[in-house]
Amino acid sequence: MTLAPLLRPVALLAVALVTASFTPSPTLAQADEALERVADALETADPDGVFEDAAPRVEVVLFGEGGVYRRGQATHVLRDFFRRFPPQRVAFGERSTTDDGRTAIGRYWARDGGAPLSVRVVHRVTGDEWSLVAIRIDRGSSLRAGR
Repeated sequence: MTLAPLLRPVALLAVALVTASFTPSPTLAQADEALERVADALETADPDGVFEDAAPRVEVVLFGEGGVYRRGQATHVLRDFFRRFPPQRVAFGERSTTDDGRTAIGRYWARDGGAPLSVRVVHRVTGDEWSLVAIRIDRGSSLRAGR
């Protein structure tokens, strides 16, 4: 009996492990690019753009109300928000990173000239990319973010 048939599965497993160890993981620069796409889409009142990099289900909380929605539903929720609060400017200032996520806190200035709203977006690593998993918009807070 030859050992070749027994060694083939071991060799395939070794190749798979080596290949997996060289699969690039998403970088912080890619997370920043994803955040910039969200910021640009918020500023242009483009709900489809906000959710371009979203996970299939995304948390949307506006003024303490909301939940987890499919991407299409989340788009409708945000479209209604833009009708009520058309954007003038959006800026993100504070960013924090964990092993599998990136959170950014910023400000959303509506055209009505009122006090800026607080915006928090969360991206998570899913596979080899950053996905938007949550967006929360609320009345201003004491958090320092985008000026």
